[in-house]
Amino acid sequence: MIQRHGLTANCQKGFTLIEIIAVLTILGILSALAIPKYMYLQNEARIKSGQSAISEIKTRLSNAYGQYLLANQGTAPSNIAAICNLVNDTSILPANANGNIPLGNGFTATLSDGLITITIVDGVSVSGVTGTWTMPN
Repeated sequence: MIQRHGLTANCQKGFTLIEIIAVLTILGILSALAIPKYMYLQNEARIKSGQSAISEIKTRLSNAYGQYLLANQGTAPSNIAAICNLVNDTSILPANANGNIPLGNGFTATLSDGLITITIVDGVSVSGVTGTWTMPN
């Protein structure tokens, strides 16, 4: 063997092709498992956020019910539409022209006769996120 500056001539540095392929295969398997789970978790987070928004709307409806009672000397409204209209009233709660209730950046909800439907969370459409509010007796 020939030695140059204390090193042998057959000293190898770097990875072999087999090692690189093994690492890439392992990374591919991990990413194939992790990416769908990440997407699922993002969707679940949007649904949970939408459910929180429904709670916010229920609170707003309860407050609007109290405002209605105060404005009408304790007389309860004849139907839930009066409360829904009060919540959608832009002088009390900002809402856009089609009756959607904005809940902050990236949220949109619709309110119709006590049925609350969250349609957009974080700028992404969601489905199946609903709740109901019934007037107190």
